[in-house]
Order: sequence, then C-alpha cells, then structure tokens
Amino acid sequence: MTYRTLDRLRKATQLATFGFLLLLPILLLRDVTWILGSFYSLSIGELQIADPMMALQSVLTSGRLHVPLLLAAAVPATLALVLGRVFCSWACPQNTLSEWIEAAEKRFFHKRWQRRVQRPIEHNPRPVLYWGIFAGLVLLTLVAGFPLLGTLSMPGIISTQISQGFLGFGLGIELLLVAGILAVEIAVGRRLWCKYVCPVGACLSLFRAGKTLHLHHDPALCHCRGSVKPCHMACPLGLSPRKAGLYPFCFNCGRCARVCEKTGSRSLTLRFSPPNAQSRDRLLQSTNPPTPPGSATDVPGAVPSDPFTTESKEA
Repeated sequence: MTYRTLDRLRKATQLATFGFLLLLPILLLRDVTWILGSFYSLSIGELQIADPMMALQSVLTSGRLHVPLLLAAAVPATLALVLGRVFCSWACPQNTLSEWIEAAEKRFFHKRWQRRVQRPIEHNPRPVLYWGIFAGLVLLTLVAGFPLLGTLSMPGIISTQISQGFLGFGLGIELLLVAGILAVEIAVGRRLWCKYVCPVGACLSLFRAGKTLHLHHDPALCHCRGSVKPCHMACPLGLSPRKAGLYPFCFNCGRCARVCEKTGSRSLTLRFSPPNAQSRDRLLQSTNPPTPPGSATDVPGAVPSDPFTTESKEA
C-alpha cells in the first residue's frame, strides 16, 4: 500500500468517525441501545471501551482501582502500544477540525500558509515541557479531586456535545474551549494543543515499546538539500521527521512519508522495526537518482515546493 492510499484511508476514517458520532444519538432516539457512549467511554454490545485517561482520572479522584474500567481502557491502550497515537491522527475530532481549517487556509490563503510552514527546523522540541504539562494536570487532578483531565478531553467534549445537540439538550459552554483552541492555532501556530497540552494524547503516549509503529528515516535515501524540507512542511505538528526527538509528539499520521514518497526518495517510512539490509538495498535501487545540481532541493536554503504543488491539487 502506498502512503498516498494510506492518507486517503486516514481521511476517510476521519469522516467516518464524525458520521459515527452523528449516528449514536440518532440510534438512541430510535431506541437502539446496544451501542452507547462517547469518546469518554463506549459500549458496543458486551464490549466496553474507555479512554485510558479517564481510567487514570478515576483512580486519581476515587483512590480505587476499578477493574472493569481498567479492562475497558486496555483496548485503546493496546492499540497505542502497537500502532502509536493513531487515534489522534485518524479519529480524534479535534485534530480533524484542525486539519480541515488548515486545508482551507492552504487553499484560500496560500501565501499565509506558506509563511507558516516554510520555516527551517533546527531541532524537535524537548519532551520536558510536554511531560511537565501532563504531570501538572495529573497532580492538580489528584490534589483537587476534580475531574480536570476529563474537562480537557476534546474528543470527549465534541462527541458528547454532538449527542446533546441531537437529543435536544442544547450545546454546552465546553464548545468555547474547542473554538478557542482552533482560534489560537489559526493565530499563533499549528496544533499547539495536540503538540503540548492534550492530556488524551499524552496518556496514549505512555504506551510505547521498542516495536511500536514509528517513523524511520534513512539518510542514505534522502535527496533533499534545502534548509526547508518537504517533510517539514507536511508535518501538521511542525516537527522535523528527519531529526531525533520525534516522539512523544508524533502521532504517526504518515503525511511526511507521503510527501517523501512523492519526491521519489522514500527515506521516510512507518515501521515496527528498522529495515534489514536486503530491503534497504531494494529501496536504494528503486529510488530516483539524486536531484541534478541547481534544482530546488539541491540549493541550500531553497524551498522544495514541487511536491506541495502536486499535493495541493490532490488534497
């Protein structure tokens, strides 16, 4: 499967997720009760699924381990352990809204979008701030005994507000937080909430192991030479996929691998483990030769815009 196909499947999943959230209250209005809930917790027949962050919050506020809740949280925790934070990039409604707004900005305010993404990235952020914010939220929840983590769950808020709206209970003030996050991203920077603050993503980031799906970069296959790389521009989190320190920030959306695939280098791949020597040799033989001197990707400091010209037409 190509990364172009994978990205289309991801976008279809995002649409299907919103369709699913719209369907839940409609089914309830028709007295269909075998599927109930939101992104806080969901029941499908006998299967119980809960956000691991909500299980953590339950332990912090009650001081007790509720075994059924922990078992329900094991489902998304296992998914994260195998595939990484793919919930964030494939299903989270907050991230989907952010992607749609960014796509609109790219289409209608292209020059502004270019200024935002065409910035050299010297290094990826250190995770100290990321884990520090999460630890602070956990500590406040523990000390205050208040469900602060759930209050800051954008997937939970959006999913419950959709249900409340359809069921005639009106919309809550929590949506102002959703709108505020989107406004800050438009005015200040891309995915600041997802990148630094979101407790749902931070909790899922705890479930990582050596074989968890991750982005692999092979410098020998990379032909880009400019200070701003196509993969930098593609990353919604403003990360450099070529540099160390991608995790815990990266949520394995694969957009950088898709644009790398467009350039023909294929130096970025999503893998469970590094490629062996044989598969690496096949990649070296199949990639295009280095870009001729004088082209956009060979001139230091140049912006390699060709892949994004194609990207904008296909998006």
